[in-house]
Amino acid sequence: MKKHTIWTLVTLVSLSLSVPAFAGSDHGGGMQGGGMKGMQMKGMDMKGSMPMMGKEIRTTQVNGYTLTYRLIDMKQKMEMMKGMKGMSMKGMDMSKMKSHHLMVFVKGADGKPVADAKAGFKVEGPSGAQVPVQKVMCMAMSGGFGADVDFKAKGTYTIKAKVVAGDTKLVDEFTYTVE
Repeated sequence: MKKHTIWTLVTLVSLSLSVPAFAGSDHGGGMQGGGMKGMQMKGMDMKGSMPMMGKEIRTTQVNGYTLTYRLIDMKQKMEMMKGMKGMSMKGMDMSKMKSHHLMVFVKGADGKPVADAKAGFKVEGPSGAQVPVQKVMCMAMSGGFGADVDFKAKGTYTIKAKVVAGDTKLVDEFTYTVE
């Protein structure tokens, strides 16, 4: 039952994340391609954080690649999905659900999205908090790579990301503060 619930949630999130990425896409670039910059849609400001794709928390360069991180609040996401036609949360144990979904979008030196890669995160909780280290492998979705993580405790988390694209290994580390 637990596996079924997790895969149902992953499928729901994957599907709901892919819709805005293709709606108004500029030949597959989606939101990362810039084709929707400044556009207004009901409930969404394409210039700032988007409820469907979370908020951007970091953009950085590593070995000529651009890594852009987005954090999706799962509680907020589930609230938004309640009213969607055909979306049923029946049978899902929300108490076991991770608090957030962390995505990394990778672009090569040519500016094109990198789709064929493997990615993972290591998340260390705030010092003093009884939060276990989280090591998660990402799943390719919506033009990026994402995994569920817990940011339930307030404080500063250390996030280490590793992306392997062909023979290239990209490693990035940064902090994110939950208030």
